[in-house]
Amino acid sequence: MTATSRFLVVTPTRNEGPFILEWVAWYKMLGFDDILILSNDCTDHSPQMLDLLDQEGWISHQPHQPKVGKAPFISAFSAARKHPLIASADWMFLCDIDEFLVFHEGDRTIQHFVGSEPLDVAGIAFHWKVFGTSRLQTWEDGLVHRTFTRAAHKKSDANRFFKSLVYKPQRFKNFRSHRPVKFAGEWGAAPNVWINSAGDVLEDFDPNSGTLQMTKPELVTHSNAQLNHYITRTRENFAFKKGRLSASSLTDRYTGRFLNKFNRNERSDRSVHAYMNRFDVAYANILSLPGIRRLHHLCCADYIVSMCTERNDEPEKDDRYIHHMHLADQSN
Repeated sequence: MTATSRFLVVTPTRNEGPFILEWVAWYKMLGFDDILILSNDCTDHSPQMLDLLDQEGWISHQPHQPKVGKAPFISAFSAARKHPLIASADWMFLCDIDEFLVFHEGDRTIQHFVGSEPLDVAGIAFHWKVFGTSRLQTWEDGLVHRTFTRAAHKKSDANRFFKSLVYKPQRFKNFRSHRPVKFAGEWGAAPNVWINSAGDVLEDFDPNSGTLQMTKPELVTHSNAQLNHYITRTRENFAFKKGRLSASSLTDRYTGRFLNKFNRNERSDRSVHAYMNRFDVAYANILSLPGIRRLHHLCCADYIVSMCTERNDEPEKDDRYIHHMHLADQSN
C-alpha cells in the first residue's frame, strides 16, 4: 500500500433506510475514503437520506434504473463500473448493507490490513461469518452489529462464501456481488492471483471463466479478518423477505430451506465490540447531521408500514410505527 492509496466500498440498496446510517458509519470508521451507494426504485425515505449524506460528503449516491426483467444488481454494478470513483480507487470492496468487515489485528483498519499484505495480488477474498437471528422474533430499531451475537461455527458451509477486495478495479470489465469479472491481462500467476485474508491463493478463482463465489472448506479463514453477514436479522425481518426475488438473479431465494441453511446461532461472536468506542464516535458524528435523525425515523416507520402491509396488519396500530413517527416529528 502506498501513502496515497484510496479505498472505496460499493453497495447496492433498495428500501433499506433503517440500516444505512450504521453501515456508513462502520465503513468510515474502518478507514474507507469513499463510499458509493447505488439505489433503485425505492419507496421509502432512503433516497432523501442518501442525497443528504452525499451533500454532506459522507458518501456518493448514484441512482440507477434496472431494465424490465433484469436483475437490479446487474444494473447497479454496471452503473458502479462507470462511476468516476472506480477510476480513482486503488482498492474497492464489494458488499451489501447487511455485511460488516471486521479486522482482528493492529488498529483494525483497512489501511493496516492492506499495509501488511504484499501488493502482488489482484484481490483478496473475505469469508463470511454468518450470523443468525440470535433467537430474536421481532424487529426493533437498533445497532445490527450489537443486536446479533450468535453465529455459525467455523466449519459451517454457510461461511464458505466470500466477498472481494479488488486491487485496481478499473482493470476488470464489470463487477458481480462476490467478485469482479473479465480481467484485462494474463491471469494465474503473481501478481494476477486471488488470495484469502490469510494469504492463501485461491487457485480455482478465474475472473475470465466460471462463477466462483465460495471456496473449499479448508481455505475458509477468520484468523485476521471476517465479513460478518447479518443475513437473517430477526424472524420478522426474514418473514418479510420470504418470497422476494433475489436482486442478483431474480430467483426465489428467501425460502424455508434458505433459512435453515443460514440461520446459524451455534457460537457467540462479539468480536465487533473491539470497535465499540471508535464506532460510537463515528455514529454520533453522522447522527449530528441536520435532518438525518428525522429521515432515519421516517425510514423506520416506512419499514414497519411495509412489514405490516405484507401481513395485512394496520401500521397505525403498531407501537413501533407510532414511536418512530413521533421521533421524526421531534427530530431536527
